[in-house]
This record gives sequence, C-alpha cells and structure tokens, in this order.
Amino acid sequence: MPPEAEKSALDSLNERLYRPTPTAAAGVPEYSNQAQTEQYGWTPPPPPPPPKPHMSWTLRFLIGTGIFFVLAGAVAAALVIYGGRSISSDHVVITITTPSPTIASGDTVPIVITVHNGNPTAMNDANLYVTLPPGTRDGTDANTALPQYADTLGTVDAGGDSTRTVQAKLFGTEHQVLQIPVRVEYHVTGSSALYVANKQYEVTVSTSPISVQVQTLSESASGQPLTLSVIVRSNATTPLNDLSVVAEFPFGFSLTSATPKPAQGSYFVLGALAPGEEKVIKITGVLTGESADQRVFRFTAGSANPDGTSTLGVTYSNGSATVSLTKPFLATSLSLNGQAADAATAIPGATFSALLSWQNSLTVPLTDANIQVALSGNALDTSAIKGGTGFYRSSDKTVIFSKDTNGSLATLQAGDSGVGSFSFAVKSESQLAGVTNPSVTLTVSATGKYSQQGNAPQSLTSTLTRTIKINTNVALTSTLSRTGGSVANTGPVPPKAGTETTYTVQLSARNSLNSVGGAKMTAVLPAYVRFVAPQLAAGASNPITYDDSSRTVTWNVGDVNPKATATASFQIAFLPSTSQNGTSPIVLGTQTFTGIDRFTQSQVTSTAPALTSELPNNASSGIVH
Repeated sequence: MPPEAEKSALDSLNERLYRPTPTAAAGVPEYSNQAQTEQYGWTPPPPPPPPKPHMSWTLRFLIGTGIFFVLAGAVAAALVIYGGRSISSDHVVITITTPSPTIASGDTVPIVITVHNGNPTAMNDANLYVTLPPGTRDGTDANTALPQYADTLGTVDAGGDSTRTVQAKLFGTEHQVLQIPVRVEYHVTGSSALYVANKQYEVTVSTSPISVQVQTLSESASGQPLTLSVIVRSNATTPLNDLSVVAEFPFGFSLTSATPKPAQGSYFVLGALAPGEEKVIKITGVLTGESADQRVFRFTAGSANPDGTSTLGVTYSNGSATVSLTKPFLATSLSLNGQAADAATAIPGATFSALLSWQNSLTVPLTDANIQVALSGNALDTSAIKGGTGFYRSSDKTVIFSKDTNGSLATLQAGDSGVGSFSFAVKSESQLAGVTNPSVTLTVSATGKYSQQGNAPQSLTSTLTRTIKINTNVALTSTLSRTGGSVANTGPVPPKAGTETTYTVQLSARNSLNSVGGAKMTAVLPAYVRFVAPQLAAGASNPITYDDSSRTVTWNVGDVNPKATATASFQIAFLPSTSQNGTSPIVLGTQTFTGIDRFTQSQVTSTAPALTSELPNNASSGIVH
C-alpha cells in the first residue's frame, strides 16, 4: 500500500487545514494544473470592509423640504397652466368707457359696455343690468326717466365679446362722483347655477346744469328788513323741466313776502328753464339776533320729487349767503305790560300799556330821529288807542315820536337814549265773533340822519315787530240731573241715609275763538259715590273713563273747533250716611278742563265748581234725611 494510503483520515484533514495557500499567477485559474511552489506559515485574515457613511436627520429634513417645494411649484405651475381653463365669473371681464371720465351735468353720455368671456365654455342666457344714478333721463327722450338699463346678451362664445351702448342724460352737483354699477348674469352648459359678474364705474360731474347765486347785504341791523335775490340760471344745452328750490332760513329770520310765493313752507316751484334762461326769487323778511351774530341762508335747486312731495328728487346745485348782524343805528325796544318778549298772548278785551325806548348806537350824533309804531291786526280795538307821550295818527293807526313830541330827538349824541309811552286794547269776545286767528301786530320803524368826515347826511332805517295773539276761551259747565242720560235713575230724592240714589252728571265745554286740541276734563269722586257708567246716546261714543284707584273721572274731549260746544254725561250712585243727615254732600269734585290753543300754542284752562246732591232750582232736593 502506498505511503499516502497509510495516512489516517485525521492526518489528511490536518494537512489540508494548515497547507499554505498558493499564490495564483495573473490570469491563471486557482486550480491550474501548473506546478506551484508551496509556502508554509500563517497568513493574517483580510481587513474588514469600510463602514457605510451615516446621514444626519438635519440633512434628511433639508432634502425633504427641497423635494416638497419642488412638488409644490410643479402643482402651482399646473394650476396656472390648466386652472385657467376652469369656469368662473372671474374670467368675465366687463369694460366700461365714456367719452371722458368727467361730464357736464345734463349732458347726454354714451356709456359703452363690453363683456368679454374668458371662460373655456360659452355663456348662455346672459343678461346685462346697469343701475343709473338718481335723476338720470333717457338720452333719446329727456322726458323719460332711466333709473335702470337692462338688455339680453344671449350667448357669448368662449373668448368672445358682446357690446352694448347706453345713451343716458346724467345729472349731479358740481364735483359730485356718480356711481354706475354694472351686473352680468349668465348660465353655462351642464350647470343650473347662476353666475354673476359685477363691475362699478365712476364718472365725475364737472359742472352743474344750473347755477344758484344769492345776492343780499353782507351786514344787516337786527330787526331791519332784509331782501335776498336768488338767481337760478340754466347751464344745460337742453331744456330742464320740473325745477324747484328749497330754502333753509336761519334762526331769527321771519319771512314777510316772496315772489314767486312758496308752494309750501320754504319750497319754491320754478318749472322749466330753457338753455341759458334764468329765474329770480325775491325774498323779504326781518332778521333779528345779537350783534356780531352770523346767519347763513342756504338754497338748493334741483328737480321736483316725482312723488309730489315738497322735496327734491335730484339735487343739481346750491348757493348760500352769510349775513352778519350789527347793532341798529338807533336801538329800539318795546315792552308790553312790562314784558319785552317778541310774541305775547292775551285774552279778549285785554288792555296794554306800551313803553318804547331808544338809544343812539352810533359813535357820531344822530339828527332828525323819528320813531313810528304802526298798529294793525284783526283783534285791534282802534277806538282804544291812546298816543301817550307820542302823537296818534288815526288815519293809519300809527303812534309817532319825533322832535315835535320829544325835543331830544332833534339831535341824539352818541349813546343818548329816551323813552315814550302809549296804550291800546284788544277787542272783546263779542267783537271777535267770527274772527279767525285774532292777533295784534306792532311794527316799530326808526329813521334818522348822520354825517361823517364832512360827507352829506345819510338816512338810516330800522324796524322792530311785536305780535300779540289772542287766546281762545273755553267755558266749562256741569249739572246734576235725575232725568238726563240713556239709563233711568233710581233711589229716593231727597237722598236717604243707607239707600243708594243715582244721578246723571252732564258736562259741557264751549269754545270761543281758536281750535283747541288735546283737551280733557278730570274730576274726583268722593268715597261715598260710585261711578256707574258713561251715558251713551244712540249711535254715539262717549270718551269717559274711570280710574278706580284714584277715583278719577276723565273726559277725553279731544279737538274742539271754534264756536263749538262739546258735551258728555255719565251716571253716578250716591250712598249717604247718617253722619250726613241735614246736609247736601259733594257728589263730584271740582272739574278741570285743559287743552292747547292751536293758534297761540298756549295752554287753555277752565274749571267748574264741585257738584252737591242738590238738584238745579231745588235746594231741598239734596238734603240727606
């Protein structure tokens, strides 16, 4: 057996394990049959592979953020590129043009409106609506109002346009900005939704169709007549119709006359104005106030309101004037029975003592001063006027104070003053029968002359007005009856202690001169009297009420016309006590009537005495037994 065969299996394994690894030549397979030199000894194992690089979380976050922004940009680009193809009202462009952004009020302006469809699909059933400023007229017919323009656009193809022109006559005040809202409504195929696109256009009014100029004095003495001229001129190229002017008068101004007369209050109707035509309103009145006060008069012109009220439908222009109040050259004051109020009230038949005072307000002497007090009014008793320290000229009912009656009026030095007196009376109630709104007016007129720096003497005038309104008189009466009223009365007469007796109270209020409003009567029932009910005539109502907590009977009279008499009645029940034997107790307290005189705006009062159980013309009928 060969020697190798004699080796044990263990020796063979050991040999294989510790046999040196042969080095293969370049390009020669490891198991080549070529002879190789064997090397003996230990060879270290190969080095481990290098570790894989480690990525930090910060770097990972930055990389993720970058990827996110790249994706977001891609999405945004896609929306820009493909989103424009979506359907939206934002893609409908409304273009509005006029020949100029400024217009002259009253001119006819062509308003060109173009609707561009930027949607990828057609606009169906499209409609155009234009809201025009108040007062706009049809440009082809100035007599036709044009508050709104509406037209059908029909179908507007994708990318297509539709244009309409509105001929409108626009009005406004100078520098006013007019708003013109435009709205387009439409549908799209496949959707029932209503799409709406809006646009607002603005145009500025450069000039008004009319001008308003107010001419008057820049200064006026308090109480002196003042005249204003309101000039209204047309600047329009076409006729203007239904023009009116509204005046705002300052505090202290009293209108005495106007041409033309106002249609109502301070509302003046001018009618039509041709191009270039002007109309003038003359207004005269008296302005009173303190020295150095400034009062502003304002006038607004425009077209009349179509509803027929005394207001302007459209305002075109306005004008104003400021008047400064100065002291009158001859300051006068008039007191009546010691009262210096501008307005006073009196009862029929009243007498008045008037005291007139004056003072030179100038810094130079005043000569030939003359003061006249003219008395007028439908309530003046001309037979009772007394001149006093003045001269009464009966031909025109005027009391005159001059150098003939008071020598100091020949020359009044600066600051000089004086007084005069006279008297008059109001007609009696019988004399005022049939007179409506009775009153007395006193107008004080002062004149004089002064010279300054060698110039010729100049004349000055001033006026002062006082008005006395005559109050109406209401006579309230009441009676106790057993037979009046719609319900029969019961119980013994004379009344008997412990037994109830009923009566009818009849009320009457007679008015004399002026209408009375808000009238009522009140009275209180004693504790031993019971309110039963109002007495009603057939088909009539009776405004009598009773408050049980206060035991007050109220007659709500309401309005009472002049020369009219209001009546009412109610039933009461009287339960006497033995402590009242031999007396005629009060069954209704004092009655008080109150109301407002609609002419004088003062309160009217009247009273009627308390009623006892005694019947008229029968003293023993009310004695309790």
